Amino acid sequence: MDNQNKIQQTTCRICGSLTRNLMDVQIRVTYSVCDECGFIYKNLEHHMDKESEHKEYLNHNNNFESIGYVKMFESFIEDFITPLSISGKVLEYGSGPGPVLKELLRRQGYDVYNYDPFFSPNTECLNQTYDLITSTEVVEHFVNPLEEFIKLKSLLNESGYLVLMTNFSEFNEPEFLKWWYRRDTTHISFYKIKTFEFLAFKLNLRLVSHNSKNVIIFKKQEGKILVKNKKI
Repeated sequence: MDNQNKIQQTTCRICGSLTRNLMDVQIRVTYSVCDECGFIYKNLEHHMDKESEHKEYLNHNNNFESIGYVKMFESFIEDFITPLSISGKVLEYGSGPGPVLKELLRRQGYDVYNYDPFFSPNTECLNQTYDLITSTEVVEHFVNPLEEFIKLKSLLNESGYLVLMTNFSEFNEPEFLKWWYRRDTTHISFYKIKTFEFLAFKLNLRLVSHNSKNVIIFKKQEGKILVKNKKI
């Protein structure tokens, strides 16, 4: 067995199964791959320190001056938020240096709060519950993803929605190693649809729908799990 596929004695940060190594020999970065739930995690020794991570986010042009960025969120709201008919409080989790989505939602009449550990560390927002939580281009930065998803669920009201945007890693391993998205140095957690299905089952969330690419919607519920993979 070669070095890329040998078993690594660590467990998946989503489902707890044994993982194995996948190495990018070009840039010397190693990932832990879970064959059970499909989760791929950049190994800890390759993570940026918090100061460097913060500086990297400051370089992102994520504000109202970026027309493409704004249009992306306008489409996101039209396609995925408006159909949910939310009337209560909304939390934008991981809102970044320029909370564009929060402002766009506010302009449409939503009662919106935002939290970001670097740019808006208002922990009071984490002591409330919400009818909708949005988290766009955030979950790929999670160091401890299962803990984060448990936290997000705890912030939802009963029947509340969690809407995520992150590029799904629906590739074989050679394609994954060529994938532009995982070359962002701040991206460390990568999810397949079956990873989200596992999270839905474990956390008693209903997987309402996904677009097979980068948006997935969960709903908090009690009782029996019903997982539905529906393209929007």
